[in-house]
Amino acid sequence: MSATVGGARFGQALLWAVVLGAFFKFVLNESVARFQLATGLTALESWAAYLPWWVRAYFGSYLVLWTVAVSAALANACGLGISNLTGGAVPQSWGAVAHSLLGFAFVLVGGFSGFEKAMRILIGTMFFSIIACAAMTFYDFPTFLQGLLVPRIPEGGGAYLLSLIGGIGGSVTLLSYNYWLREENMVGPEHVAFVRKDLGLAYCFTAVFGISIMMIASQAFHAAGVPLTDSQAVPRMAEMLGSIVGPVGFYVYSIGFWAAVFASLLGVWQSVPYLYADFYALWKRATRAERDEITRVTSTPYRIGLAFISLAPLPFAFLGRPIFIIVGFTIVGSFFLPFLAATLLWLDRKVPWTGAVPRNNRVTTALLALILVLFVVIGAREAMQAF
Repeated sequence: MSATVGGARFGQALLWAVVLGAFFKFVLNESVARFQLATGLTALESWAAYLPWWVRAYFGSYLVLWTVAVSAALANACGLGISNLTGGAVPQSWGAVAHSLLGFAFVLVGGFSGFEKAMRILIGTMFFSIIACAAMTFYDFPTFLQGLLVPRIPEGGGAYLLSLIGGIGGSVTLLSYNYWLREENMVGPEHVAFVRKDLGLAYCFTAVFGISIMMIASQAFHAAGVPLTDSQAVPRMAEMLGSIVGPVGFYVYSIGFWAAVFASLLGVWQSVPYLYADFYALWKRATRAERDEITRVTSTPYRIGLAFISLAPLPFAFLGRPIFIIVGFTIVGSFFLPFLAATLLWLDRKVPWTGAVPRNNRVTTALLALILVLFVVIGAREAMQAF
């Protein structure tokens, strides 16, 4: 959804930020995963073992704020999707409530294997439909190439740059890969190549998908000189496709958008409760074997975390400001990235690794430092302008 807002307001000028955001997420996620393959520790466990207590306290406080923001944004986005798909028969507010509760029920009953199957269907649907829509609306190749290859921040675009890079490919949910590796019993150097390939493909897909959404939004809003509003955020793009290829275009985009936001919701609903369960295990000072059980999808702490993320967005469904909520969440999410980069830089130097798993090389270290500096500089610039 952040790509929709960016494309509607700035056209194709920030396409490069989508690619950069996906690449940054790959660097961060690969570093997190490789650290776990070497040490057997999740990010939370490593922070508890090797960093001061206030690091966990800071992240715990931030996690609660982030959970409220992300759950509200995703539920509202699902409400927009289903309202558009049903022609308003399902209101955006009640659609948001229904999707939040449906996500809760699905994750509770389906477990990890059910989650994997549903995500394959939703991701396949959203990928092919949105790519097809982007191809049908493609125009002005020189502008596309410039937006993709020439980094620039349009006037007033700093906050949206944070939103794009923060929203593309996740933020706190990067830590979920720790628990998916644990669900698959992956530990040791023999899994490094698979993890890099898996994450590389995932973030290439993320970049292509984000670029496609931004191109469609650019054509529907920016090129047409139409302002983005809450009521027209999704219908306008679907109607544009309908005007080009007929009713099929309208429904292809509408179904693709709904599949995209519902897949995101299910991914967050399934993954974030792991973090709450892990926090509880660390607070309880559980043994390693006990922590493994506590962070299973069938544990009570996991299910309490699932209930929290499912109920937190319900009051926000009736504010009538879904776009504001979505942009706000992605900006909040972007502040996690420099924190994660800083801790990864510290842990790489201080924690003993299994010799067969490679440490960060100079390029990775430089990229992590760049992520840290970039977000601090952009954030400070936006804060100064606001002041």
